[in-house]
Amino acid sequence: MAKTIDGTKQCGKSAAPRWRSRRLDLGRVAVTLVLAAVSVTTIYPMLFMAFTALKGRREYLFNRYGVPLHPTGENFYNAWVYGKVGQYVGNSAIVVGASVLVSWAVCSLAAYALSHLRFTGRRWVFLAIVGSMMIAPQVIIIPLYTMLIDLHLLNKHLGLILVYVTFATPFGTYLLTSYFRTVPGELVEAAEVDGASHLQILWRVMLPVARPALVTLGIFNFLWMWNELLLALLILQDDSTRTLMVGVANLRGQYTTNIPLLSAGLFLAATPVLIVFFFFQSQLTKGMTMGAVK
Repeated sequence: MAKTIDGTKQCGKSAAPRWRSRRLDLGRVAVTLVLAAVSVTTIYPMLFMAFTALKGRREYLFNRYGVPLHPTGENFYNAWVYGKVGQYVGNSAIVVGASVLVSWAVCSLAAYALSHLRFTGRRWVFLAIVGSMMIAPQVIIIPLYTMLIDLHLLNKHLGLILVYVTFATPFGTYLLTSYFRTVPGELVEAAEVDGASHLQILWRVMLPVARPALVTLGIFNFLWMWNELLLALLILQDDSTRTLMVGVANLRGQYTTNIPLLSAGLFLAATPVLIVFFFFQSQLTKGMTMGAVK
């Protein structure tokens, strides 16, 4: 009980905010602990892989889980030169870079047509594109392999690029169509009045506005294409054309495996992904939420 200025007694109301603040603090502590645990489970594998890559084979036998006592960069050098990781990085850069650019172009054209052009069956075309997202690559491996043989695209980067673009088109078209629909139709009409063609409207109006969605799509496609193994292993069977993930998988021996060498190759393969995510994480978050806010 507390007294007011006029001497009357007043029930204590300050206790409730204190209890609420304590509960709020306990909730924040719980959330922080959960996020810290999730962060540890994410960061520890990368640290373990890096520590293993810095150990020699002898040290790894006697010190598998500890910090490297005599760190060495020999495994990175052997993986890059003798394991041909450097060559595989170049192949992956060609395939992934071309696939991302072509998927941007294809998805942008399709999304503009589905969002701002009027034609018969537009809704059914959009539903068919969205429905094709449910088709897993494993289901069509045999006809896909046969078609690539008939087109003479086996063991060629162009074959893998076309396959990547094909599987990336449904989601990319859905994402950009949803984003393009948030662009006011008045902008498109004003450009048409000024005499702009559809390609000019797409290039000068739609793409600058949809830059966050394009960055998001590019990051998603990059992460998937860079880490993809099944299709790359199926299509690129020649060692000179293999991508990075296929080449790193080949670092395993038939009877024994040099674990430090394999860890070095895996670390080199994961480094570009970490760099892209580190520099573009804000754009990724912005692109995922901006369309919903509009």
